Amino acid sequence: MHVYFSGIGGVGIGPLALIAKQAGMEVSGSDKQMSAYIGYLKSKGIADITVGQTIQNIEELNSKHPIDWLVYSSAVIKENSNHPELVFAKDNNIRLTKRSALINYILDKTDQKMIAVAGTHGKSTTTAMIIWLFKQLDLPVSYSVGAKLPFGDMGEFNKKSE
Repeated sequence: MHVYFSGIGGVGIGPLALIAKQAGMEVSGSDKQMSAYIGYLKSKGIADITVGQTIQNIEELNSKHPIDWLVYSSAVIKENSNHPELVFAKDNNIRLTKRSALINYILDKTDQKMIAVAGTHGKSTTTAMIIWLFKQLDLPVSYSVGAKLPFGDMGEFNKKSE
């Protein structure tokens, strides 16, 4: 399955793209600007990332590697409800969802459970502490955290936790 991430350089979508790649999906994406996360994702093997979100870019990619699913950041639709990549996906009958649908798909496909951390402040820190604890206990854990960790990637799919 080829999943295209619109807004791949963001702290919510970037880790999910990494997880999708590690889970065996073909991953590509775009962002409106270059970021450290894009460089990081490229270093992890997600090479097909464009800076600039145009119909021409996604059309060219889709002609070479047909896109099955477009996952978009909430920021994409907030900035432009007629975003060119979203319009392209609709016009070409490509599944189009926010990240929660892909997270649920991966959870269902791999029979994993999820612990969610919510709140106003401290989400990344609390999530990092949970990840660190699981690793210290040598328990398999897949995770997504919107920050770089000194003991792991910003997102990880652990096949042992299937």
